[in-house]
Amino acid sequence: MAESTVECLASLEALRKAKKLGPVLFQLPPNFKCDVRRLREFLASLPSWLRAAFEFRHESWFGEEVYEALRKAGAALCLAESEELVTPQVVTADFSYLRLRKESHSTNAVAQKGRRLARNGDVFVYFKHEETPQGALRAEALLHAVREK
Repeated sequence: MAESTVECLASLEALRKAKKLGPVLFQLPPNFKCDVRRLREFLASLPSWLRAAFEFRHESWFGEEVYEALRKAGAALCLAESEELVTPQVVTADFSYLRLRKESHSTNAVAQKGRRLARNGDVFVYFKHEETPQGALRAEALLHAVREK
């Protein structure tokens, strides 16, 4: 594991001890093609307490061998929206990690998806639009919609 990753994980210790740490997202660059051996080695080096999610941005990663490596490690495939790539809706962990970038989804549609994924465990949803309050407003609407049902 790279020294920067070790330092990053060490910096999360206070959150972990306080039981306030959610999943950590590892986002790979779009030009990084599938290397299952390297993924397995990295997954094996992660601490057992870490909930890890992986956002692959090259289509070569979307295959059963990768999903199986993630399942074995209890790591989630990040279900990310992108203009360039369609991420398969595959659940690989006892939690789901969604990155929603488009504004076109209705709150009810996102809530339905969240409830469906919640059958497998916790659901973490992250909205883009950090330069405006839109992401926070959508998150609040989503929480309200999920709690109503």
